[in-house]
Amino acid sequence: MSVFVRKHPIHACAILAGLTLSLSPVSNSFAASSPATETDQAIRAIISDKQHEIAPGCIVGTFKDGSAQKMIPQGYADIENRQPIDGDTQFYAASISKQFTALAAATLIAQGKLALDDDVRRYLPELPAYRAPVTVGMLMHHTSGIRDSLGLLRLAGMNDVGRASKEQALHLLFQQQGTDFAPGTAYRYSNGGYLLLAEIVERVSGLPFAEYARRAVFEPIGMKGAYFIDNNLRPGTFAHGYLPVGEGFAVRDTFPRFSGSGGLMLSMNDLARYEYDIDRGHKVWTPRIAKIMLTPGRYADGSLIDDGNGLSYGGGLHLGEKGGQYVVMHTGSAEALKHAYTRLPDQHLAFAILCNRGDWTASAKLRDVITASGVRYPGFPATMPTGTFYSEQLESRYRLAPEGDGLRVEMSSDLTARPTVQHFTPQDDGRYHDGSMSITPTDDPARILVGRGGIEGIALIRRDKDVTE
Repeated sequence: MSVFVRKHPIHACAILAGLTLSLSPVSNSFAASSPATETDQAIRAIISDKQHEIAPGCIVGTFKDGSAQKMIPQGYADIENRQPIDGDTQFYAASISKQFTALAAATLIAQGKLALDDDVRRYLPELPAYRAPVTVGMLMHHTSGIRDSLGLLRLAGMNDVGRASKEQALHLLFQQQGTDFAPGTAYRYSNGGYLLLAEIVERVSGLPFAEYARRAVFEPIGMKGAYFIDNNLRPGTFAHGYLPVGEGFAVRDTFPRFSGSGGLMLSMNDLARYEYDIDRGHKVWTPRIAKIMLTPGRYADGSLIDDGNGLSYGGGLHLGEKGGQYVVMHTGSAEALKHAYTRLPDQHLAFAILCNRGDWTASAKLRDVITASGVRYPGFPATMPTGTFYSEQLESRYRLAPEGDGLRVEMSSDLTARPTVQHFTPQDDGRYHDGSMSITPTDDPARILVGRGGIEGIALIRRDKDVTE
């Protein structure tokens, strides 16, 4: 379904769509609270659309010691029916789902029914025997070389992966006669690996993956509205995804209807109960589970995984030291839904943003939310890199200049008669992208990383003067 909406005058629901919510310590649910503080107003400005009075938007949650400090919604979950976003609005969580898939697997590992070192063909005999065994841990840590299931579906001609079934996606994975690299030797983010991980959880538990996650994760934590999609969405209020079209917005609910790499339907109230269990409840997030989830993965040679952004990868979470702070984070992105999540364990702080519009970069907005909350932002993306950078490996110069929220990049080398110009936009993985090419800021403003296709992490160093001078 596609809905086109023009600008409208202020509506009663527009007032409801701007409520500030806070956690009730007795009920552990959210209700309208006292007048907004300066911080609330600053956060609301970050997630407000200044061009449209009726628009999709976001909900922000901030957490301290496992309790919600603020919950600030802005905009509409359903524009056509004037349904504002609130604490119970369910969002398709996209890759935020991966930590919950990993958590479901971790509960089986803690019970001794599954092990990170297990060969996945023990549970998935349909997979070919690759040049080296793929382990459960490799699926969890993105070092398996298993190809991306959504990419395979698109290569097979299915542009709208929202129409694909789990069976179709699994079939394509089982058809792959090779991996992108020798298992255990490299890191490459793979939705296919997490789809296989969910299938292993299903086969080991003897229950449909969605049902096992409900029993083992959501129900004990008290995440009453959360569920993994199993072919169909449940009745209830969920945030449609929107993209700007003309003077209004069009619905784009093009996310897959199966789970593992994505598939989680989640509200901010559900996320609040999850944060409580991590910090204080420990009904599911026990010390043993925490060790599985937060231990960085390693390559087959024992060295630590590098995700390309200066962090490692654990149980569905990027983690490590960033800017002198230990951070745990992940983003989620579908065509018209963008989310970001950051936890600072040493400070017992967490921040999350769930958005139902595809033209916003959730990680950038969460960075601004964290800064507005008076906390030094530790994560990517770093400050926009500008200036001239040089790579000895490529013998090339890159001149980076701001262009709106993105970058204009002029590339030149002795191989080219004239400079090549490309335009990069920020994405929720913390990088700037133009097609298959990416530029990654680092903590060092004098150093960036570039990549294209399967080539990642080539360093360029700032040069104040042109290297030919």
